Amino acid sequence: MPLTMSDLIHPTAVIGPDVDLAPDVQVGPFTILEGHVKVGSGTVIEGHASLTGPIELGRDNVVGHGAVLGKAPQHRGYRGEETWVRAGNNNHFREHVTVHRGTVQGRGETKIGDRNLFMVGAHVGHDAVIGNDCTLVNGTLLAGHVELADQCILSGYAAVQQRVRIGRLAMLGGLCSTTKDVPPFILQQGYNSVSGLNIVGLRRSGMPPASIDALRVSFRILYKEGRSQSAALDRIEADFGTIPEVVEFITFIRNSVIGINPVRDGARVRRTY
Repeated sequence: MPLTMSDLIHPTAVIGPDVDLAPDVQVGPFTILEGHVKVGSGTVIEGHASLTGPIELGRDNVVGHGAVLGKAPQHRGYRGEETWVRAGNNNHFREHVTVHRGTVQGRGETKIGDRNLFMVGAHVGHDAVIGNDCTLVNGTLLAGHVELADQCILSGYAAVQQRVRIGRLAMLGGLCSTTKDVPPFILQQGYNSVSGLNIVGLRRSGMPPASIDALRVSFRILYKEGRSQSAALDRIEADFGTIPEVVEFITFIRNSVIGINPVRDGARVRRTY
């Protein structure tokens, strides 16, 4: 016989009257779902998790043990306004992950795409925007208004200041922190320090070798030849302006409001770019 909703929801779970669960959603013991909560088909919510609306999750998500999604933003100006967390499909929020709602001072929502992995204890602050296929390793901290493009990797206990943007396929090393934007395809380590291109990530993504080679040269022009940023970007555009990945790199930097970090000197830089 097919399982019924009563079979899938543990009797100790607390489900509020405004909660809308697809028929096959599984809810573990001592879980609390309250407020306007909408959860799509195939999602599993493990024990002791907490979802507080307004929040909408798509299909086939996993909310791990003790995860807390949709609580009020940690913002002194928040006065109980209706703001949201919205997440897509196939995301995995591991144990004790926290995701806070948006603010009326910001976007009004915290937005998460598809197929992201949030490892143990990661935190996503209010009004953050996360793309698709990102990995936030244990203890990663995203402040409010942070933006992550697709396929970013933030290693263990990386910390990102509010309003920072991180470009596609960028990577922050373990214990890394940044107060400035991180361009696409860049590897950062330590504090506000570029160390090279994310070569391993670019190769794994299937990026054409010609594009990777163009990015290598672009990196050298921008970071190693002593040019001003505007002059370096003009040179890169003149040399490689027909390559989409290079255009993405240039456009991101030109659109930065808070600027990007400098490169770190040393042998490791020469090896990674």
